[in-house]
Amino acid sequence: MILDDGIAEYLKAFCMGEQAAVTSRTLEGAFHIRGPDLRRSINRLRGKGIPICSFDSGYYYAETEKELQRTIRQLRSRIKKIAYAERGLTKALEVFSNSGQITLDMEDTGGDSP
Repeated sequence: MILDDGIAEYLKAFCMGEQAAVTSRTLEGAFHIRGPDLRRSINRLRGKGIPICSFDSGYYYAETEKELQRTIRQLRSRIKKIAYAERGLTKALEVFSNSGQITLDMEDTGGDSP
């Protein structure tokens, strides 16, 4: 996508390394996009192997392996937390499937029964 390429080029040219990180708000304004769209674009770029890192101060193009490793660790930690929540919610489904309630099909079949 053209937008993705523009973001990658911008980060590589002006935000190389953690010390040059830029906030998502700045990127949103520069590219006239909303936060969710920016995050989707960043994820697409990362999926293509573009070394875009992030931390509390914003996004930046990795300058060192250490920066990239730190972002990878951060993402893995988020994956673990999301997986934990997903497992809990999946377990909660048991409450709904084992409720002991009887369900009746109330659909009218158009037959002669009262």
